[in-house]
Amino acid sequence: MLKEGLKVARGMADDIGPVFAEAARSLPIADQAERSYISNLIERARQGDLGIYTLLLGARSVGVICYKTLDGDAELVFGHAGGSEAYFLRSVAEGLFSEGIHTVRSNFNWPAPRGFISAARDMGFVVTERMGMCLSPAPVKPAYDGFDILPWKDDYAGEVCRIMYESQAPADIPVYPMLARPEGVRALMDSVMAGKHGRFLRGFSYVAWAGGRPVGFIISTMLSDGSILILDLGVDRGHRKRGIGGALLDRLSGDAYREGHGLIVLAVTSNNYDAIRLYERKGFKVNGYFRQHVLSKIATPSGGTPSP
Repeated sequence: MLKEGLKVARGMADDIGPVFAEAARSLPIADQAERSYISNLIERARQGDLGIYTLLLGARSVGVICYKTLDGDAELVFGHAGGSEAYFLRSVAEGLFSEGIHTVRSNFNWPAPRGFISAARDMGFVVTERMGMCLSPAPVKPAYDGFDILPWKDDYAGEVCRIMYESQAPADIPVYPMLARPEGVRALMDSVMAGKHGRFLRGFSYVAWAGGRPVGFIISTMLSDGSILILDLGVDRGHRKRGIGGALLDRLSGDAYREGHGLIVLAVTSNNYDAIRLYERKGFKVNGYFRQHVLSKIATPSGGTPSP
């Protein structure tokens, strides 16, 4: 039953510390990395790296949700509500949508997530399983047959956006609804080139050319641990089954090896079978699974997703 006197406020209350401490106490004693992560959240919020909503019971803080935003997309990165998850999550989603956010997402991989996951299901969040994959770079040389692979130039961005929009796998649209619209794809590309998704690695991003125009691409950024992240890989539908995707991956692997990079990582939707087969052929190994919960106000070809 919902407690009387509950309300949700945007921003961090002065007494928010005990809420984070309570969440940390629910973790196993040995999970020091997660405890450290939770303790750093307050400072990240103070520095403006994270947004924050506070759940209040009267004048006392009893819950918190931290989030970060990019390209109109809000990722909930931490939450604790002590039994009022449904009210808190719905209030936060409504608040974010009222601020102009079009998509709210979360893995809910924080302490005591069950109440939030149940609330998300009732609110109509779409759940998609994703898998992480990784590869140790190797001295491979790509094979070209009727196409060339050129280093990235920002002048290619318009054509890459076209390919990204036209070649987007249906399995990925529920995860990234903005990619269902050309303007959403362009907004994503602009933010990538501006370094908002990690440092954009122009030296490890490439465009495949055939017939005098781009027909494929791979876009890479740098993670904080030094790993190379493949943000996206796409091939024009009329040029598939020609080895272009594999050649792009080989070019990245070979160049990364020569430059001394130790790991290439990516995430793929678990039912995007064509992409998974390609990655496995090139030596990528699965290193984990996670569920992405997404609620969006963007209409998609499948009929859209509901908003609260």
